[in-house]
Amino acid sequence: MRPKIAIDIGTSYTKIYKAKSDVVLIEPTCIAIQNKNYKTPYAYGQEAYSLIGKTPESVEIIFPVSNTDIVDNKALVALLSHFIKKVKTPLENIKDALLLVECGSNRETIKKFENALIGAKVYNVCYAENPLLALLGVGEEISYETPSAVIDLGGGQTTVCVLTKAGVISGASAEIGGNTLNKMIIKHVEQTLNLQISEHSAEVLKVQLASLNEDDETKSVVSGKDTLSGKQKVSQISASQIYPAVKEFIDKVLNITNVIFSSLAGETIALLQKGGVYLSGGGVNIYGIDEYVSNALGIQTKINNEAEIASIIGAGKLVESAELLDKLKLQV
Repeated sequence: MRPKIAIDIGTSYTKIYKAKSDVVLIEPTCIAIQNKNYKTPYAYGQEAYSLIGKTPESVEIIFPVSNTDIVDNKALVALLSHFIKKVKTPLENIKDALLLVECGSNRETIKKFENALIGAKVYNVCYAENPLLALLGVGEEISYETPSAVIDLGGGQTTVCVLTKAGVISGASAEIGGNTLNKMIIKHVEQTLNLQISEHSAEVLKVQLASLNEDDETKSVVSGKDTLSGKQKVSQISASQIYPAVKEFIDKVLNITNVIFSSLAGETIALLQKGGVYLSGGGVNIYGIDEYVSNALGIQTKINNEAEIASIIGAGKLVESAELLDKLKLQV
């Protein structure tokens, strides 16, 4: 089986690479359903996401994947069917796919996603682990002798992994990602500024202001409910005002990383100190994250220009190479 597409079904975004093309889709893993009608959804992907807070009561905005598990299978099947139809030509059948899975995913979870793809008429599915693909995507040469390390900051979870071509030496995934940071920003803004904001507003603040420079005075405007008066108000917020939430989030990621690194042999750590650690996923957009992580770990941190989509680019390399696919696909 040679997959025609590689697909990364994330909590926040779904990405698709198509053989002999490129990354052909990056859209929110989000669907709008009216009156529980899954057969003819109201909106998909980016369009559905843009409707948050703007829909009538009969329309529900659903994120069918949460923390790398499926919470609404019918919604996910409908969304995947739409995405696959969107990337194929009218006379083309896409029945074979490479599915990206997280480090350490169990067979039960993988099977759920496979069944969702089967529901979308993709019948033959093979798998590869996200951290390995992220390294391929940033152009890292993966060898049998020299270990590589990656911290993948996704929307639903963070994965820290040290591996060679032979497999994972040590790794772990935790349900802490970009969505967690949104919730931390919401809590911090309410506690310090007496302002209740929506998750959508928190996402905007994260994208525009998330910074690991505590003196960063970049500003954005957000609306919310004043917890003292109960009235709606518009406030100007600076990056420095949400810095404590951003720092707390990254420190949690670093705690996970230190646990993984502390389990490694001394010679492995020495090799990582020479080669550095790669960052991938949406979290790489936090300003100053590379310097902050480097200082905390004492290891050079690297961010590729396409680090945010590194995993799907790496998956594309497997789709284009039967030899590479055979070597690196996951046996489950």
